[in-house]
Amino acid sequence: MTDVVRMPEQKASFFDAPVFSEGFRVFFPLTALYALFSIAMWGLVLADVLPVPFDADPLLFHQYEMFFGLFAAAMAGFLTTAVPSWSNTPKIAGAELAGLGALWLAGRMAFWTLDIFPSAIVFGIQALFPAALLVVVLPRLLRAKMRHLMWPVLMLCAAQIVCFWEYTELGVLNQGLAIAEGAFVLMVLTALAPVSMVIVNDALSTREDGAVFIPRPPMRRAALFCISAFTLAKVLGVSDALQGWLALASACAVLNILQDWHHAGSLRTPFSKALYLVYWFFGVGFALEAGGLLGVFSAGSYVSGQHMIFIGGLSLATFMVLTIAGLRHAGYSLRLPKVLGVAILSLIGACLVRSLGPLLVPDLDVMQIAWSLFALAFGLYLVHFLPIVFRENVDV
Repeated sequence: MTDVVRMPEQKASFFDAPVFSEGFRVFFPLTALYALFSIAMWGLVLADVLPVPFDADPLLFHQYEMFFGLFAAAMAGFLTTAVPSWSNTPKIAGAELAGLGALWLAGRMAFWTLDIFPSAIVFGIQALFPAALLVVVLPRLLRAKMRHLMWPVLMLCAAQIVCFWEYTELGVLNQGLAIAEGAFVLMVLTALAPVSMVIVNDALSTREDGAVFIPRPPMRRAALFCISAFTLAKVLGVSDALQGWLALASACAVLNILQDWHHAGSLRTPFSKALYLVYWFFGVGFALEAGGLLGVFSAGSYVSGQHMIFIGGLSLATFMVLTIAGLRHAGYSLRLPKVLGVAILSLIGACLVRSLGPLLVPDLDVMQIAWSLFALAFGLYLVHFLPIVFRENVDV
């Protein structure tokens, strides 16, 4: 009788859980959770319900945390999910992915201790996350010949350093935040090219003439160049007139990208409609900033333009990437669940209320309405996606 040799069973590691199998499963829920947390905290701070814990303008720190907390988590989720697929390299998963998530969480916890610990320690801890993210994705980006995606991450690292210097020496964050804003706008416009190809061509699939959507690189590069020039002008503190003209050039360049979208049927799906709106929000936001800088509109139009860029451009684009990549990489088809449709409308409403409300109805306090709509959008996202990230992919 032949003895059967039994191989010892491998013990399942904590990092083998589905939640650590792909970047979107960690960072997309963190993005939505932090959106809820940060908007609640800063809503209470700006409403004078809670005292601001820092010796600086609370609005600057609100912007800082939206950039380095919410948008940084979304960028990490996108890069750690998409880049391995594009570069045909192993997934960023397990302990490596958990480590990146821990560094992001450590940075956010450090941020809220800025009035307790030395700023060098706090900003040093926060800088670990973008630096580690760059180390993890850079070899894959080089292999996939997508070096252009590394520049926004490098800009984010530079923004962290500048913010540390500004806060330590001047007690402000203006130049660092300008760099961070430019980094995320560049990242979104760069990432939307491959995402929109999938979405718009899916919308065009019902056409019988075989029409294909291909975003033309020269139009996108022109927009990236104008936005980079505008960002540099803000960092250098040049005249409002020059900044205004560069903002106007950025608006025109972004809207010029939409020429590629004008095919019959390209806006057939809710996904393509929402992505189309992102470009409009960016374009109108830059135009409002230009109007404020050039004195064509009231001074408040600059702030309205900023909120249209932050909420309508960056936040809506982030939400759509969270939704599209989350559905596709979890194995679901590109059909928009009703709850997420309501969330998208809620986020669009938050943008319009916060950006245009103060211009059209200056006597009305729109802050609480905008905050509630913003929180509702990301709350509904969590309701739908939290059960998904903790289980295996499905085959639909």
